[in-house]
Amino acid sequence: MKKVLNFFVLLVVIINLTGCATNRGYLGIQVPAGILTNSNGKQVYIRSITDSRIFQEKPKSADIPSLGFGELNKITPEMKSRAIARKRNTYGKALGDIILEEGQSVQSVIYEATRNSLYSLGYDVVNNDKEAKSDAIIMDISIDKFWAWFMPGFWTLSLKSEITTTNTVTVPKRDKPIIITASSRNLCQVANEANWKKTLRLVVDDFIEKAKLELKDFEANK
Repeated sequence: MKKVLNFFVLLVVIINLTGCATNRGYLGIQVPAGILTNSNGKQVYIRSITDSRIFQEKPKSADIPSLGFGELNKITPEMKSRAIARKRNTYGKALGDIILEEGQSVQSVIYEATRNSLYSLGYDVVNNDKEAKSDAIIMDISIDKFWAWFMPGFWTLSLKSEITTTNTVTVPKRDKPIIITASSRNLCQVANEANWKKTLRLVVDDFIEKAKLELKDFEANK
C-alpha cells in the first residue's frame, strides 16, 4: 500500500512539473546598480543597443534562441526582446518560454550591466542625447547572444547561459569593435524559477567582470 501511495505522489509531482514547464514563465534579473565613485571626468554615451539575436523555429541545439507556442512569426519585437530561455522536459524536449518581467528587456539588462562596468572604470554613462556632452564617447551595442538553456543529466541537470555583445565606438573612431562574452553554468536538481534566476544572475555578474577587462583600455584603440 505504501509503495502504491508513493507512486501516486511521484506521479502528481511529475504532472505538476510538466504542467509548469509547458506554460510561459516570467522572471526578473537583478543587475547590480554600480556607483561612479572615482570619476575620470569622461562620459560614455551609449547611443543604441540593438537586439541582434536570431531565433529559430526548431533549432538543432538548445543554446539557439527559440519560442514556443508557434509564436516566432507572431510575437511582437517588444516581447521577443524579453525572451531569454526555453523550458524543457527531462528528455530535452522544448516546452514553454521564459520571458523577462514587464519593464525589462535584454537591452535594458545589457545597458545596466555595461554601465556598471564603465562606472567602475571611472566613466559617467548616459543613454540619451539630451544628457550627452559634446565631447562624449559614443558607443553602439549589438546583443548577439543572450540566452539560457536546459541540459538534462542523469543525477543532476545543468542550466547554462551565455551573453555576447559587440561594442562599436564611433566617436572617437575605433578601428575594431570590442567583443564581450560571458557564460554561466548552474548544476542543480530541478529547473525551477530560483535556479533559472541564479543562472541568469551568474551570467550577468560574469558579463560585468568581462566587460571591465575588455573596456579597460578601449580608448587606446588596441
